[in-house]
Amino acid sequence: MELFCDPKKAKVCIVTCGGLCPGLNVVIRELVMCLHYNYEVEEIYGVKWGYKGCYTDIANNWLRLTPKEVKYIHKAGGTMLGSSRGGFDADKILDSFVENGIN
Repeated sequence: MELFCDPKKAKVCIVTCGGLCPGLNVVIRELVMCLHYNYEVEEIYGVKWGYKGCYTDIANNWLRLTPKEVKYIHKAGGTMLGSSRGGFDADKILDSFVENGIN
């Protein structure tokens, strides 16, 4: 496997979009656990309310996720982050990621 960046310097965000899916909390949990324990990523964020959460009300829509925070979310259905099916502005998403150091 080839890594294109140093995971210890990575800043990651997880966004759930589209229709609600019963297993999204499991996916969120496993992404956080894998990134943290296997790759030693220290900064992982969950973005609430789909794509629009990437660039609106960042202070409230970006949640810092740690193994402790997601330890039991797999026992609840749906997604702790919420989701949306609405449109999005790709330029605003990319600008937000750059401004917030998501790599």
